[in-house]
Amino acid sequence: MTAMCLDILLAILEELEEEQRKKFKFKLNTTELREGYRNIPKGLLQKADVTDMVDLLMKYYQEEYAVEVVINVLDQINNKDLAERLRRKSGEVWKTRPVSVKPPDMDHRVNYVTSMKEKFRRVKDYNSRPGEWVSLEDRYTTLFIVKKHHQVEDKEHELLSRGKRHMEIMRKPSSFEDSHVKVEHLFDTLSDGTITRKVILQGVAGIGKTATVGKIMYDWSCGTLYQGRFDYVFHWSCRELNQRTEKLSLVQLILQNWGHPKPAIGEILSCPSKVLFIIDGFDELRFPEDYDESKILSCDLDTPHSAAAVVESLLSSRSLSEACFLVTTRPLAVAKLETHMKADLWAEILGFLEEDRKEFFKKFFKDEKKAAIAYHYIQENDVVFTMCFVPLICWIVCTTLNLQMKHGEEFVQKVSTTTQIFTYFVATLLQSHGRSQTSTQNLFHNLGSLAYDGMRDQKVLFDESMLRKCNLEVSKGPSTFLTELLQGDIFVETIYSFVHLSVQELFAALFTYWNKKEAFELLKEAFVEKKSHLILTVRFLCGLNNDESLKPLKRYYETEKGISKNELLKWIKKALLICQGQEKQSNLLLELLHCLFEIQDEEFVIRALEEVKEVDLLENNLGQDDQQVVLYSVQHAREIRQLKLASLKEAHIIKLLPLLKKCKQIHLNASGISLSMLHKVCAHLLQKLRMTMLSVQQEEDGIRFVVEASCEGDSCIITLDDLPEDTASAICDDIIPAHPGVVTLEVNGIQGRETFVTTLKYSLLNSDSRLQSVSFNIENPKQKAFQDICQHLATHHSPRKFLLFRRHEEDKIHFGYETKDEEESGNRFQKKKKNEKRKGKNEAQKKCFPWPNLKRKTREKKKKDCIANLSCLPEEHFLDLTMWVTSTFTPLALCLDENSIDDELMKTLCNSLNSTEYRLQSLSLRSNNLTQESIANICSLFHCNMAVSLNLQSNSVGDEGVKILATCLKSKGCCLEKLSLPGAGLTEDCVPAITSLFSQKNTLRWLDLSFNNLGDGGVKALCSALKDKESRLEKLILENNGITNSCEKELIQLIETTPSLQYLCLDNNEFSSTSRAHIYDIWEEYHEEEEGGGGRD
Repeated sequence: MTAMCLDILLAILEELEEEQRKKFKFKLNTTELREGYRNIPKGLLQKADVTDMVDLLMKYYQEEYAVEVVINVLDQINNKDLAERLRRKSGEVWKTRPVSVKPPDMDHRVNYVTSMKEKFRRVKDYNSRPGEWVSLEDRYTTLFIVKKHHQVEDKEHELLSRGKRHMEIMRKPSSFEDSHVKVEHLFDTLSDGTITRKVILQGVAGIGKTATVGKIMYDWSCGTLYQGRFDYVFHWSCRELNQRTEKLSLVQLILQNWGHPKPAIGEILSCPSKVLFIIDGFDELRFPEDYDESKILSCDLDTPHSAAAVVESLLSSRSLSEACFLVTTRPLAVAKLETHMKADLWAEILGFLEEDRKEFFKKFFKDEKKAAIAYHYIQENDVVFTMCFVPLICWIVCTTLNLQMKHGEEFVQKVSTTTQIFTYFVATLLQSHGRSQTSTQNLFHNLGSLAYDGMRDQKVLFDESMLRKCNLEVSKGPSTFLTELLQGDIFVETIYSFVHLSVQELFAALFTYWNKKEAFELLKEAFVEKKSHLILTVRFLCGLNNDESLKPLKRYYETEKGISKNELLKWIKKALLICQGQEKQSNLLLELLHCLFEIQDEEFVIRALEEVKEVDLLENNLGQDDQQVVLYSVQHAREIRQLKLASLKEAHIIKLLPLLKKCKQIHLNASGISLSMLHKVCAHLLQKLRMTMLSVQQEEDGIRFVVEASCEGDSCIITLDDLPEDTASAICDDIIPAHPGVVTLEVNGIQGRETFVTTLKYSLLNSDSRLQSVSFNIENPKQKAFQDICQHLATHHSPRKFLLFRRHEEDKIHFGYETKDEEESGNRFQKKKKNEKRKGKNEAQKKCFPWPNLKRKTREKKKKDCIANLSCLPEEHFLDLTMWVTSTFTPLALCLDENSIDDELMKTLCNSLNSTEYRLQSLSLRSNNLTQESIANICSLFHCNMAVSLNLQSNSVGDEGVKILATCLKSKGCCLEKLSLPGAGLTEDCVPAITSLFSQKNTLRWLDLSFNNLGDGGVKALCSALKDKESRLEKLILENNGITNSCEKELIQLIETTPSLQYLCLDNNEFSSTSRAHIYDIWEEYHEEEEGGGGRD
């Protein structure tokens, strides 16, 4: 019949003229359709011929409805004749009345959509009685979801572990790893063009995974989500699939939501890419005992297998490889899931944003006044407020407070721990269901036994035989805390679980609380064997040792507890000592502190913390609940030798400040802090301790700082990055005068305007700080305040380095000052400069030294003092600044690189410097505009009869300039230690002048003649002179000088006769490979390989 239908449609549409065909396509794209169908996209229709159109009609509407759509569109374009002919011919084909515009009796897709809408429009609360439902729209509140890159494993506990990270991500959802994504965009095409087909949606227990996929199903069935993207969306709960003991085929699983008659599977799967499977709760999926994961199973549509095997085959793309998947799971099962399915996108549900929590309260209470009262109460309770990011906890809190409101009770002010929240929850459930003590005495014990066995075996689903084993009878009402699942097509099987994992954990803790053997068994497995799924059960066990936590349940259960407080205290003290003696135990330490917080017994906590001297949680990203717990612990500790905390927030720092006096060594890392809070922190630290490090950085939500302090510290490193100048000024004004020790100050990212410089001036003048080094940008080095600072430094701190330079002409002017008596270990500024230079040097060597480096390890030389670097300064400041710096600091080494100095300016500068009787030992004039005319003036700056260093790189002094240099230096009795003339326009004509500088003192250690044109003749003459004068040269650079194989002999003789030579560069010359290898063989023969030395690549 399909072929006949195709022929009819082809015949009718081929009769359309070109203009009518365009109108037909336009109307076909916009015509109204029955519910559950969508228009063919315009893009597909534009280039479609008649055959293509018929294919699209059949694909989108199937046979009968496709004919109906064509008839309607033909009527709309006023082609009544073709419309009537199509009605008549179609009637003949089906031997019925002609097709009408009324829908057929059976539309399988519409029926499915309708049934899904009905199924997901309402939900059950955790404590709903039979027949009690809540509208999904009245309860569901938007959840915050972030995209998430693959993490190998996430073993944090699954109920409360995301609260701490959630706060951070809400504030900065900017990177791909933590970027906000809405449900409607989960299947968007990725930025690299990848079509998203497989999505993992992970989240901890109670965070709203099932609620989210339920909302997806409801919105899709209402026609508001994924329309045009998915024709069919199937929802499979792994918990329900586990109950299907019979073998099922893929077809049976897909068609289980239809009554009879069922549709043809080909109709549903005609376009697999438009089918979405939602697999909810992969972490609960249980494979049969005889299932062999190593055996590759390919499930066709009709072959029966276990439900888990069918799901695995789908996820692994061995069945319906083009279909799309959304899989929810807890973090612990992500690694296992990824062995079956390679996801295109990972996303994580983090819970409620703050505004969404408010919305949840409004929806729950259905009374804005009551909601506001409840929400304000929770805001005053830090831990509970933090935990309300988790929807389940939010629901528990609302349920508890709502029941108290109904009974006219005051809110219990001590509902502040996880245990208290859940015990009040259990008590209110018992109260609302009218349970008496006699009916719950055995129930508590039996439920506890079931919960404990389940937690140890990681079971959350129990059949009736397991309930009977624990003496639980369904008829006597365990369904107050257990929920039922009914499954099966022919035979109905009932299976049970606790209303949530957290409730199971509480009952497991109650069981161990009353049974000593099981209690110690639990503690051993959780902490010694590190079974992380038992962590929250241990927290509950500790919390039950608090009378206030247990009080709500005492009216329902009275018995002597099995584990005494003294026994629990001994165990916790021992565990805390283990944390002190081992590295990488911060997670265990934090969990133990949580346990102490749950106990809420001051005497107990004080005794437990007696021997705890170090609290190092720098590796832990502390959330609000963690910070509250740490604060509680520090408050009850007698003394802490070392306290290290990260990710602190202002609200907890305020409470922490008075407690810092208990600590001898402190490291705090905080963000989102105000300037006034930073001042308070520093003031409290300086009352008893000395700061050793303060790093402050401006961020979008406030200040981020890291501070270290110690009772033994003397030097302090202060780093201020990207702060507004008024903030930097305020910090300098507050911190520097208050610190009597050695200070290193580095300020980055400011302009260095007069206000900042003036503030810094008075901070330095009014303090007893011994400045090691200081660096910052300066807008105008001629400012009086700046020069006063420099004068103060020169008077009180002998200089090693004075830096005033730009990296390029558009750069700010950088100022740096280092004292002569600074210690290398404390000098961050110097280390930073060194690292930058080293990085640049390594990169340069890779580029410029393709031969093996002819070098030996050199001994570290003593650094020179009194060095001034005045490079790349603005032309209008250069002369005045140079004169001022040289007169103020009289540096022995002066760097004037990249200042565009010409011969005239050089003459003026030398005359000015000579008038002050200022003399140099080292001068660098790299990359200026000097010629031979300046050489005599330059030589006038050197003292007579002394060894000097000169750098004239990239200046066109030429051979004549070198000759003048040799003459002038000889006349003054000077000898050279270092001479750099790269790119100076030299030829072999200058070599005699250079060799004449080799005095009998043999002081020349460094000679750089690279990027010139010495040629073979010049190099031979140079080698000969060096050999004859028994040179002590250590470094010789002859790169890019046109040297050929004819110099091989002379270079080898130089290597053989100059044992002092530690570095020889011959790169970018014209040696043959044979000659090059020969030279290096000789080098290796005459120079032992040392660490850091060269060898053949």
